Amino acid sequence: MEHLLHIEIKRLYYQDKELLRDINLNVESGERILIVGATGLGKSSLLHTLNLMNQSYEGKILFEGQDLLSYHPHVLRSRICMVMQEPYLGHGSVQEVLDEPLSYSALKRKDYEHRESRISELLENFKLSREYLTKNAEQLSGGEKQRIALIRTLMLDPQILLLDEITSALDQKTSGIISNCIFENYPGTVIAISHDPWWQERWNRIWSLENGSLLDNKGVK
Repeated sequence: MEHLLHIEIKRLYYQDKELLRDINLNVESGERILIVGATGLGKSSLLHTLNLMNQSYEGKILFEGQDLLSYHPHVLRSRICMVMQEPYLGHGSVQEVLDEPLSYSALKRKDYEHRESRISELLENFKLSREYLTKNAEQLSGGEKQRIALIRTLMLDPQILLLDEITSALDQKTSGIISNCIFENYPGTVIAISHDPWWQERWNRIWSLENGSLLDNKGVK
C-alpha cells in the first residue's frame, strides 16, 4: 500500500533553533496518531511543518508521493487541515465562517450544492443548533469556537486532520463531545497533540518525542 504521507526530516528548525532530528515515519490512510512528549520540544512545530506554516527543515516530506513544498498552500491546506488550541474565526457570523473555506477550494465545488445539509449534519453532531449560524463568531465561548473551527475544517473533507491541543482549555463534557465527533464521524487520518486523558486511550499509534527524535511506538492502544 502506498503511504499517504512520508516524513523524512534530518533537522527541523523554528526561528533558527533546532527542534527535531532523525524523523523517518510513514502514515497510512485512516490512522489515528497521537504525539506525546514534554512541552516545548517541537511537537507543534512538526504539525505546522506538515501544514506548510513552517518550511524550515532539511529532508523531505511527501504527501501522496509528491513533495509537500510543491503544493500551493491553499490546495494543500484543503487536504491537510489543522485546528489549533485557540482558533481564529474572524469577525463575521458563524455562517460566514463556515462558508469561507469553500470560497478558495476549487477542489470542493460540489460542496456548494450540499453545504446546507452538511452544515446541519455537523452542527447536530457537535451538539449545536442552527441558531448559531446567525451569531457573531467573536462572541462565542471557547468551546463553541473550537467546535465551529472543527466544523469549518470538516466541511473540506480533508484527508489528514492535524489537531494541536484542541481540548486543553475545555471542560470534560465539551472535550467528550469533540473527541466523539472526531473518532466516530471522521474517516480520515488524524495526527494530534493532546495531554487530555479523555483522548489517551483512543489511538492506534503513538509517536514519542525523545531527545530530539520522534519514535514510533506501533501497536500501542
